[in-house]
Formats: sequence, structure tokens, C-alpha cells
Amino acid sequence: MPVLLFCATGLQAQLGIKAGLNIANEINSFSSSDIKAGFKSTNLTGYQIGLVYQAMPKKSGFGAEIGAIISQKGSTFSDSVNFAGVIKQGYKELNYIEVPLNLRYRLSLGILGLYGFAGIYGGYALNGKTVNETTNEIQNETYAGFMNHVDYGYNFGAGVELFRKIQLGTTLSQGIKNTSTAITGVPTPSTATNKVYTVNLVYLF
Repeated sequence: MPVLLFCATGLQAQLGIKAGLNIANEINSFSSSDIKAGFKSTNLTGYQIGLVYQAMPKKSGFGAEIGAIISQKGSTFSDSVNFAGVIKQGYKELNYIEVPLNLRYRLSLGILGLYGFAGIYGGYALNGKTVNETTNEIQNETYAGFMNHVDYGYNFGAGVELFRKIQLGTTLSQGIKNTSTAITGVPTPSTATNKVYTVNLVYLF
């Protein structure tokens, strides 16, 4: 369906720059109730920047969007119980390149428009690190193989558009791949998924 939208005649197709502020967290599941009670994961503020390509048939509000985005994910964490060998306070930061593929609907109201979208994304971790804020130590993320870099999931969002050029919106992305990895000083969860809330601004050429 998205391929047909991009190839059909009578399209309004636009390339744009997208930038935004990420509020990311890693949703963890631990097998130990003691660790679950004492070790907390909270939001990490990051960034998002990249290119998007939107195609909208001129006589329809439906369209499609594809992008190439650098997105920073991760989480901050703390240990309130002070387990031996566990980082007391720190954060995990992961830098992904992501390709979202979304179906969109736009409602035009003159110079103002409203839009909503939903779709899927695939991501590849370029690099990452875990920072122990108590000792100022940095541990770089290591990956055993290609699939350890990979993340994928779904996203949806909505926003407002001005002059068919400027879009201000919000996006919620939820990973479905288990991205759990072993990191020194951090309890290893049985499952972990990325969840990111983004406020973004798009300028279309």
C-alpha cells in the first residue's frame, strides 16, 4: 500500500527535516523481587534528528511517510537498597539510526491542518554507553552480533500543520524486541524494551 502511494500520479511529495526532544525509558522485567523493589528505571531526555519524506495524494487525506532518523534512547536508573556491586545512580544512553514507515491522514482547514499517523519502525544501534554518576565511570556498550544492535516496534502520533510546511507533533514509540544486555554494575533484566515519547518539529521543503 505505501509503495502504491509513493508511485501513484497526482501526489504531493515533500522532503523535510525533522528534529525533536525524546523522553525515553527502558521497560525492564526482573526475576528477583528484591532487585525489582530497589532498582528503578526512569526517563532519559535525549534528541532526535533526521530526514522524512511524505507523499499525500492531492485529492485524498491519506498518505505515507518514510524517514531516516538518529534517535537517542535509554534510561536513568537508581538503586535505593544499595545492593553490593550495583551502580547507585547513573544512566544508559543508546544512539540508534531508525527508519519509520507510517500511514498518515491529514485534515486540511485552510492554512491549518491536523494529522495523525501510525506505523512501524526498525532501528540499528550505532553506539551506546552506561555512565556511573557516583564514580564518573563510563562503560561503552558492546554488541555480540548484528541482532544485538537491532530494535523494532510500532509508533503512532498526531499534530498540527501550518501552510503545509511546518508540522508540530508528538510521537509514542514502543519497541517489541527484547533488548536486554548484561552491563557491569546494572542488574540484567529478563526482558527490556524501548519506550520513547517525542515532541518533534518538521519543516517540509
